Amino acid sequence: MKKRMLHGVATMLAAMAVLVVSTASWVFVHQGETPEELLK
Repeated sequence: MKKRMLHGVATMLAAMAVLVVSTASWVFVHQGETPEELLK
């Protein structure tokens, strides 16, 4: 019983880690166009 619960917790933590990392990577990769005022 204890082993099954620990396996479930580890699975949820791994899924949450993948979600957080993939979201941060997507935001980091997305780069919009720079306004002309900042290029001067």
